[in-house]
Amino acid sequence: MKKYLYLFIYIILSVISTAKVVEYEIDIAYTEVNFTGTPVMAMTLNGGIPGPTLEFTEGDLLRVTFNNKMDVETSIHWHGLLVPNDQDGVPYLNTPPILPETSFTYEIPLIQSGTYWYHSHTGLQEQRGVYGSIVIHPKDKKETMTEYVAVLSDWTDESPDRVLRNLKKDGDYYALKKGTVQSWERVVRKGQISERLMSSLTRMGPMDLSDVGYDAFLINGQKKISLKNIKEGTPIKLRVINAAASTYFNLSYSKGTMKVVAADGLNVMPVHRDDILMGVAETYDLIVEAGGTFKASAQDGTGDTMLHIGEIQMTKDEEKTSHMMPMEISMMNHDMSMNSKGKASSYDFLMAMKSTEYSNDLQEKIIRLKLTGDMERYVWTFNNKALSESDKILIRKGEKIKFVLENETMMHHPLHLHGHFFRVINKHGPNSPLKHTVDVPPMQTVEIEFLANEEKDWFFHCHNLYHMKTGMSRIVSYNNEELPKALSTKLSSDRKWFYKGDVAGATNYSAANFSSFNTKNTLSLSGEVSYEGEHDLDLYYSRYINRNLSLTLGFNFNEEDDGEIDNRGFLGIEYLLPLLIESELKLYDDGDIEIVFSNELQLTDKLQFNWEIDTQGEYLLELEYRYRKWISFTANTHSEYDEGIGVKIRF
Repeated sequence: MKKYLYLFIYIILSVISTAKVVEYEIDIAYTEVNFTGTPVMAMTLNGGIPGPTLEFTEGDLLRVTFNNKMDVETSIHWHGLLVPNDQDGVPYLNTPPILPETSFTYEIPLIQSGTYWYHSHTGLQEQRGVYGSIVIHPKDKKETMTEYVAVLSDWTDESPDRVLRNLKKDGDYYALKKGTVQSWERVVRKGQISERLMSSLTRMGPMDLSDVGYDAFLINGQKKISLKNIKEGTPIKLRVINAAASTYFNLSYSKGTMKVVAADGLNVMPVHRDDILMGVAETYDLIVEAGGTFKASAQDGTGDTMLHIGEIQMTKDEEKTSHMMPMEISMMNHDMSMNSKGKASSYDFLMAMKSTEYSNDLQEKIIRLKLTGDMERYVWTFNNKALSESDKILIRKGEKIKFVLENETMMHHPLHLHGHFFRVINKHGPNSPLKHTVDVPPMQTVEIEFLANEEKDWFFHCHNLYHMKTGMSRIVSYNNEELPKALSTKLSSDRKWFYKGDVAGATNYSAANFSSFNTKNTLSLSGEVSYEGEHDLDLYYSRYINRNLSLTLGFNFNEEDDGEIDNRGFLGIEYLLPLLIESELKLYDDGDIEIVFSNELQLTDKLQFNWEIDTQGEYLLELEYRYRKWISFTANTHSEYDEGIGVKIRF
């Protein structure tokens, strides 16, 4: 047995020693960019966004040195490449971080061909510009067709860390900016009253297709690109990479269909498509005829980016249709029915060139993962547990692993497994396609299957950058060592504390709410103060169980207008009722019981109706007009303080 092992090692070393070494050197540095008219300090690769295309041939030895010129650590992950574990690029998990003013050289024997990409796996750096493309040509086939690499991305002038803080304050923080506020006025106008009521009865909020309000969508770092030197009718292969942090794109071509010839780097049976919904981190190779416009439209309809191939003259009507109204965009044959669950069919158009089935003799292990989350707290998890609360997903080499991925949220989740390709089980059965990233649509189920043929630890996560950072990730492990809490903190922000608050001043009373929170814990101070000296304040701790249930422990400080003071401790339960009515039961230390019901109804994009009533007969009715995201004007009637108008400020 040892003789064969030594022979195998000798062959591998011989192949590596005779492989062509292809080298690149890339500086990661701060550079000022301007995509929107506002100069912003970004993170660039050799001065550009995206970074340079790294081009190789199958069988080459990749040798790329990254020089970190910044004052923070960074990293590079090779998305879709089958790499040695210590070259995968997830800092602290399997590769050291690239510290400030240091360099790191990756060496990877390339055993595959196709379209792939690389990006930072540190913090939110990918959103700031640390990504680029990879093209690996097949060793036995000379490609003669004209090719063009198209890297799609989303851009915000805001700091990504600030974006995350805003989302933690309010998952719908950017809805007004995007023009996607799910108001009752919109529901009535669209005739969707029954759908909204059914959704509310099941305690599901209105669906949104994206979280972040982006300032631009880019293709190779530009809003529009023209390739004028290509003769009309010439076939051209587009190597399309979705390097966006959180945006799905609808792909279309103005001159006929797009012929899909590869997905996630691997060849598939050619198929013609009028449109494609492209998930975050996926790649497609598409063949089109020059003389048209390739357009990538953000799925939520808030913008697009275009590539003109050949001499193109767009009419005024074509220019108008290139900007779709928010939320009016077609779902591109994508099943967006929120009232029924079922097996997703998003990838039925993809068929592998040959059977991808694994041997029936292999032991099968089935792992069920529910995709869970809470838009209000902006928490995204598997099986209601963030990374820091979870154990590793343990597998053994030689097993056939099946993940059953059931999305219980109202958002798409693009899931990526490092170091492996998996079968996306679809209608083609034995010829189900192999991919490294899969979209799991809202309220749908996707099954993937892969061969456990590696070793050590590999990251599995949602490739929506903000979902991953708030907890939707796991470590798939070939060993049973415990996951250190210090490591989970490095890989996710789900244990990080955030804060939010608001202060309201009206002519009849004042109110304030302050909270500091992480995924599971909240410390809050909230209360009301009248101008006659009355006050009712709660200081409490809340333990989050799931999106419907939290447990509370706190103190109530109360003073009536006659000067009577009544301070009490309490235990409580917060529970979300059907129709999205929030309820809170408090049991005071003197035996009193109080139940509070409340709700916020979004009437129009900027106007909402807030109400609260309790079992002691107190109530609040309030109209709130959001002039800006941080400031509102209010008019209220309160059972204790009469009527008033005022201002509310959020922070």
